[in-house]
Amino acid sequence: MTESSQQSEDRVMSLLRLGLEESDPVPVDIVDFAKAALAWRSIDAELAELSYDSSQEQTPAGVRSTATARMLSFETGDWLADLEYSAATGRLMGQVEPARIMTVELHLGGSVVATDADELGRFVFDGVLPGPIALVFRLSDEETVKTEWVVI
Repeated sequence: MTESSQQSEDRVMSLLRLGLEESDPVPVDIVDFAKAALAWRSIDAELAELSYDSSQEQTPAGVRSTATARMLSFETGDWLADLEYSAATGRLMGQVEPARIMTVELHLGGSVVATDADELGRFVFDGVLPGPIALVFRLSDEETVKTEWVVI
């Protein structure tokens, strides 16, 4: 391929890309979620994977669901975090096993809110809007556990 034909092809691809971006742009929340997920991942913490999500349960046909809150569980090794989220109240409650006092960070796209878990490993965040979240549990200076990102 000659240099001029390569430049011509690059120009066509650039115009096509511009046309697609203008006619069908990527939603801002998807871009923010992707940037946060990539910027946030690091090797300095244990990754807790989603092991249970009540939104994935199937309700038999003809039966109404009575669930008012979404339940999530994350685990890694002997460590477990159970979460309960109510979209109606915006409250995210959780408990960590093994229980201990720690700092818990709630990552919401580009912002971070922190609270402390009590001696039973319980914590609460109020005013949480639906969207992508991840949690960071700072158990000690040397031990940190992060959850994978989920959309609540």
